[in-house]
Amino acid sequence: MHRSFERMMHMRYGQRYDLTRDIEGFYCRETVKRMFEIYCWCMEGKNA
Repeated sequence: MHRSFERMMHMRYGQRYDLTRDIEGFYCRETVKRMFEIYCWCMEGKNA
């Protein structure tokens, strides 16, 4: 899930957002965390 999200982010926004993750695997930046939550929610709905 992270790889597809990161690919989409790079294609859409380039290097604008920092996709660094912490030790636990969560994104460090709040904006990216929220974008990832929305991405997962949309992918969940798409697979239903």
